[in-house]
Amino acid sequence: MKSYLPNDIKDENRKIIFDILLHHPELAKVEITEKTAMSFVTVSKIVNYFTEIGILKETGESREGMGGLGRKRTVYKFNENSYVTIGLEIIGQAVTGLLVNLKNQVIACRTFHTDLPFYHEDFARIFNEIVAVMEEEAKQSSSVVLGIGIGVAGAINTRSKTIRMKTVEDQEEDFHFEEIVERLKDSVSYPILLENDVNASTVAEFRSLEAFDEMPPDLIHISFGEGIGAGLILNKQLHRGFNSRAGELEYLCFDEDFKKTPTSVGWLEGKLGFSAIVKAFDLSNPQESEACQEYLAKKVALVITNIISVLDVDRIIISGKTMDLFSDDLLDRIRKYVGQYMDWDPTISFSAAEHMSALGAGILSLQREMGKVISAEKAAGGEKHA
Repeated sequence: MKSYLPNDIKDENRKIIFDILLHHPELAKVEITEKTAMSFVTVSKIVNYFTEIGILKETGESREGMGGLGRKRTVYKFNENSYVTIGLEIIGQAVTGLLVNLKNQVIACRTFHTDLPFYHEDFARIFNEIVAVMEEEAKQSSSVVLGIGIGVAGAINTRSKTIRMKTVEDQEEDFHFEEIVERLKDSVSYPILLENDVNASTVAEFRSLEAFDEMPPDLIHISFGEGIGAGLILNKQLHRGFNSRAGELEYLCFDEDFKKTPTSVGWLEGKLGFSAIVKAFDLSNPQESEACQEYLAKKVALVITNIISVLDVDRIIISGKTMDLFSDDLLDRIRKYVGQYMDWDPTISFSAAEHMSALGAGILSLQREMGKVISAEKAAGGEKHA
C-alpha cells in the first residue's frame, strides 16, 4: 500500500479545492467544506493561502447561515485571471500569442510576423519581442505570467531529444530541441514547454468540449495541412507514445511498394498533404474541385476507419489547411464513406476554432506550472497579489 506524506495530502487537498472553485467561482468556506470531506479548519487554511497568492479574493459580500441562523459567511470569488501562461503557435511566417487564464480562456491575442524559422538562432530576438508584448497584455489584467507553451509543427522525439521540421528548402531535418529551448530561455525568466502543434491543438479541442459538458473519454484530432498528424486523447490523457511520436500519420502507408527516402515525405502526406492536393487538382475548375472532394473524402475516411479499428474511439475532429479548401459538404462525404467502410457510427466534425495550437500549448504550460503554485508556499516568481 502506498504511503502519503503530510505534504502530499496537503497538495491533494489544495488541488481538490482548486477544482471545486473552477466550477463554483463564488463560495464561502463552509460551502466549500460541504463539498469535500475535509474539516473546516483545513478548508480555511487552504482558502487563506489561495487568498494570499491571489487565486481568491473576498467579495465584500456575506451570506446567512443555515435557515438564517448563525454567523454570516464571507464569500470568496475565484480570480481566473490571477495567473496566466503565454501560448504560442508558429504557422509559416505568422506567430500567434495568446494569454490563457485559469479557466483555459483566451484573454488576449496578438499576431506577429517573422521570416525567421523557429529553429534559427536569431528567432530568439522575435521571441523576446513577443514575450515583452504579452507581458504588457498581462499587466492590463493584473495577471502573473507563469510560463510559456509553444506549439510547433514538427515531430518531437523525446528519446533522441530531436524535433524533425521542414526547412526553408522544404526538406526535413532533425534539430536538437533542448538547444533551441535553452536558447530561448536565456533571455526570459519563464519555464518553456515545447509541444507538437497537433498534440497541443488536440488538448485545446478536448478542453473546449469540456466547457460545453461534452468531454468524451477519448478523442482523435486529425490535421491535414502541409503535414499530416493526429493528436490522441485516451482515457482523458494525451497519448504521446514511446518516442512521443504517436499520431505521425504522414508515414501511414497503404502501398506495399512505397519506399521512403531522406528527401521524400511520408506516403500519406504525398497523397493528402496540402502541396500534393493543389498540385494534383486545379481547384478553380468546378469539375476538378468536385473530383478533389471525392478523392479527399475517400482517402480521409480510409484513415479514420483504420484508426478507429485499432483504438475504438468515437469522437473524431478534423482540421487543417487541406480541409479549409472546402465546405461542410466534404464533411458529409467523409461521413458517408466511413459508414460505407465500417458498421460503426462515430461522431465526426470539423474544428471551428482558431489558434488551437497556441491555446493548447498555453493550457499544457498552465497545468504544469499551476501545480507548482498550488503546492508551493508562495506564488511562482516570488510575486503575490494584494
